[in-house]
Amino acid sequence: MDSAVKIFQILFYITGSLIAILTFIKAKNGLLNSVNTEYQKRVMDRLALLSDELYEEFDPSSDRYWGKQDSAKEVIERLHEEIKPFKHEIITSKEIHVGTPTPDNFGHLTTYLDKLKSDPFIPKKIRDKVISNLEARTKSMFSAYIQEIDSYKNGLKEGKYWDSLDTNYAWIHNKINARMYENGVGISQLQEAAHDVRLAIQEHLEKFNPIK
Repeated sequence: MDSAVKIFQILFYITGSLIAILTFIKAKNGLLNSVNTEYQKRVMDRLALLSDELYEEFDPSSDRYWGKQDSAKEVIERLHEEIKPFKHEIITSKEIHVGTPTPDNFGHLTTYLDKLKSDPFIPKKIRDKVISNLEARTKSMFSAYIQEIDSYKNGLKEGKYWDSLDTNYAWIHNKINARMYENGVGISQLQEAAHDVRLAIQEHLEKFNPIK
């Protein structure tokens, strides 16, 4: 009789322990599923926003539409404001004591790039693609503006271009754009790159399509 009671007690404790373990595992899995669901929701929301951000400058209704921007004109006008009062000194001394400005858009792009580098809700494969595109773009933009504006300043020091200051930005704009296209980051090339990333986002989100 005592042996039967002991065996019953052992079985009781074993059963109780198994129930406790299974309950813990179920609760843990439920918590993990809840956390994972919330994380995936955050990822999806961020990717939807990223998709919109990438296409804003190609959307005519957006304030960031490339056709509404004229970075070369912005930079040239800022340069002219600083050098106009010193035309005679510049031509006679062959010196311009003014740095080479970069457009506001360059600052926005570099800040955006830095932010994306550590964004925890963009999958690495997509984030790397976006960062690669932005790094190529900012590098090319900086180089193109430095080279073309420095070349323009050299011409001004030689007495060139002064009679057409109000329209010089147009041909400088074309030369900068030509350099950007040579480096694979012209407007149409950037638009294709944006489409490529947006399609990668679509591919990622389709993995979570419940009716696929």
